[in-house]
Amino acid sequence: MSGLRTRREDLADEALVVVRGGAMEMRSLRLDAVRAHRRFGEFAISVLAGPDEPAIDELARTTLRRHVVLTLVTAGAIRSAGLELRPTFRRPHYSVVLPNLDDGLHRLMTCQTVERDNPHYVPPEAQP
Repeated sequence: MSGLRTRREDLADEALVVVRGGAMEMRSLRLDAVRAHRRFGEFAISVLAGPDEPAIDELARTTLRRHVVLTLVTAGAIRSAGLELRPTFRRPHYSVVLPNLDDGLHRLMTCQTVERDNPHYVPPEAQP
């Protein structure tokens, strides 16, 4: 088992984080965290982040175009919940590291989030 590969960078508290392509649901978050634990030895949720609205719009247009709804939260809200936001793998990927599964998921679910429609949504049948 190899650990999460970490980059050297930090997001400002006001930076936006796309927690989910879709709605934030406990069941899918739990599955993601358990998968990460099996692979990397830490409970973590994969997220994408950007310093500002144009960066998030670019993610919505490219990587997240298959999701009709995006769930966003600020980096500061994640940190205020006592969770680590670690820059992992390649930019713009981050991991919300959970100190333990149940408490960490509860903390993440209590963060104030905003669901917004993805204006760049492309239905699966229309994707190349």
